[in-house]
Amino acid sequence: MSTKTILKAAEKFLIDNSPGILTGLGVAGAVTTAVLTGKAAYSSALIIAAEYHEDGKDLGPGPTVKEKVQLVWKEFIPPAAVGVVTIAAIIGANQIGSRRAAAFAAAYKLSEQLSEDYKKKVLETFGLKNEEKVRTELAAERINKISDRGLIVLAGSEVLLYDELSGRVFKGKVEDINKAVNEINHQVLNFHFASLSEFYEKIGLTATSFSDSIGWNLDELLEVQFTAVMTEDQQQPAIMIGYNHEPIKGFDRCM
Repeated sequence: MSTKTILKAAEKFLIDNSPGILTGLGVAGAVTTAVLTGKAAYSSALIIAAEYHEDGKDLGPGPTVKEKVQLVWKEFIPPAAVGVVTIAAIIGANQIGSRRAAAFAAAYKLSEQLSEDYKKKVLETFGLKNEEKVRTELAAERINKISDRGLIVLAGSEVLLYDELSGRVFKGKVEDINKAVNEINHQVLNFHFASLSEFYEKIGLTATSFSDSIGWNLDELLEVQFTAVMTEDQQQPAIMIGYNHEPIKGFDRCM
């Protein structure tokens, strides 16, 4: 491996991990600043004592604040320098984190818009029936992959449900999903927003940190679509839950 390649890899590592590195420097700098400040205060006390006292006797009138500063200011240069670097590291980590969060939000919004445009274009080009056929085949493929891993457990009148957003399989009833949709939209209409986590809780799925961050507001209500398929062995009905209006970030900042 050439030196140039190593340097490129090191540069990439530093750029990718810069927020963590700067945060670590900030923590280390805060501790170092405290230690150096303590040492500077102790050495300053010794300097002042040596200048104005000898064997417990005062050598003259006590020093003024200005005189103390003139005597010991150099002792505080190291902790001050480390403190400045620490502050810069903390600010830098925060700025990089903010820029990356903004970039992620913009990319997510773009991806969401491209997805919506793609769905509309597919419908325009191939028609509703062909779009439904493709969606059904895709749902069957996804569910059968999970079925092959032995994750399907059904009971009574419940059917296999597949959540398109989280990729999770669970058992339930379509009417319960519709009820949850109505409850979420009622919440949006009355309180202006609802998160994906709240929808998950109503249909029996565990919330995630990602589902906490996205949801619906008055701009677009929750609307799901069901794609019914049969598992590969044709023994079990399965339904994929799709979202006509996918949840968005910043859903709770609509007011």
